[in-house]
Amino acid sequence: MQPHKALFLALAAALSLSGCVVSGGGLEEAVDQTATNSIHPKAAAAQAPAPSSIEQSDQNTVRNAVSAANMQGADSSTMAWANADTGASGVITSIQERRAGNMICRQFRTSRQRFDGVALYDGEACTKGQGEWTLTRFSEGS
Repeated sequence: MQPHKALFLALAAALSLSGCVVSGGGLEEAVDQTATNSIHPKAAAAQAPAPSSIEQSDQNTVRNAVSAANMQGADSSTMAWANADTGASGVITSIQERRAGNMICRQFRTSRQRFDGVALYDGEACTKGQGEWTLTRFSEGS
């Protein structure tokens, strides 16, 4: 083989192979960035219920249980409650009713068990207006 032909073939092979190494922007261009049927992380976080709405839901469930308590019953001082929306449950104890004119108030103590632990609360629910009940006090006790 002639020396010029061998040199020419070696240079041609080297140049053609070096084109594969130098060309292209790397692996970033090979990744498809198209988003289909995806949920944006911020949108998913916005849909999660806020802790205050969970607390409010549990408080409403306790208020409804206290207002529905039969104070004339044999065991009117304790009753269980459960909130299917939050998974919380508890036992209301020490329900004491007092009346002032047309207003009825019931003081109580309740436990609350849910995913983050157990807590005790002291509260009071009173009627207002046409017999609608509202929580006038609901605070974590000891």
